[in-house]
Amino acid sequence: ARLMPIIIMVAIPLVTCTLNFEASDQSENQVFRGYASSILETLPPQSLLLINYDMTFTSVRYMQECEGLRDDVQTINLSMMTYPWFKEKQHLHHGLQFPGSHYTKGNTVAWLNGGFTFAEFLDANPDHNIYIAGRLSHDDPAYVERFEEKPHGLVRHITRRSSSIGPVEEYRNSSLHAWQTVTKHLSPNNLPPETKYPESTWEWTVKKEFVDHLVSRSIYLLDIALRSPQTHQVLPAIAEAAAWLEVAISLDEKLDKSPSMKKNLGLAYMNIVRSNENHFPIVEDIFSSIHNETKQQVWVGPNDEDWKAWATKQWQRSWGEFLDMSSAREEADYQSVKQIYDTVMKSSRTRPHQ
Repeated sequence: ARLMPIIIMVAIPLVTCTLNFEASDQSENQVFRGYASSILETLPPQSLLLINYDMTFTSVRYMQECEGLRDDVQTINLSMMTYPWFKEKQHLHHGLQFPGSHYTKGNTVAWLNGGFTFAEFLDANPDHNIYIAGRLSHDDPAYVERFEEKPHGLVRHITRRSSSIGPVEEYRNSSLHAWQTVTKHLSPNNLPPETKYPESTWEWTVKKEFVDHLVSRSIYLLDIALRSPQTHQVLPAIAEAAAWLEVAISLDEKLDKSPSMKKNLGLAYMNIVRSNENHFPIVEDIFSSIHNETKQQVWVGPNDEDWKAWATKQWQRSWGEFLDMSSAREEADYQSVKQIYDTVMKSSRTRPHQ
């Protein structure tokens, strides 16, 4: 009888440990190593990386300082750059020009007292290759007007806006190369599972970032392809954009209920149908574990004889689902989409959408 309390005291933690071991075991957790590596290894030599997210900054700085990975890349925490004391730290960032004491919002007391805006910082460093992770700390109309962010793996490349669109294939290939590097460290088969890492964990945000940046690159690629004057060279970009949007939906079921996703998918498939190309391009499968259905629809794809019929069905499905969503009515171009859809359906003797 005297041993019973001791047995219970020993048994309770053992049972608790056994029941919760799988959820608590972090011995194989390499998420942040892969995350930071997938950012740093995509950057050109001597790049400047501006970060405004704690998880990103601590992961990247650990890999640089403790593992010696890509120490040629300068990193600055944007939120730290907003404090007046940042003036005393500027000397640590060799080769950079700071047009004031600290980063702040324009036309404010802090700005009048010697601060600088994000656009002013970029103007002071025109020759640097600058990338950003996270969002700006302050609204900056001059930045929005004169600069743009091009999706590049899990970060964005800051460039000056231009009135003309560069070669679409040049961007497609360079951004594809960045993602090929990303998938060496993070891929659909090793993203943190939500069963172990719920939304309250840092690991969960890594998967979210992976999918968000995948979608951003797809939308940007589709946008420049449709705005490009080189209409005979854009089908690979449009097809790849559609493929990656399908992959994103396969990774996050919430996206299957997103009006903007369905709208953009339909836009991509519609322009595949409209293409004057004679052959459907090969879309490289850099995601090794997407669902079989998505592989059949996108990566294996249609053959040369029926690919426009296939794209037509995909367009009809995507925009049909878009128009069935009550939240889609809030989209600015809902009526335009509906008019096109109903016109095509009517011409093909299919009942128009109600």
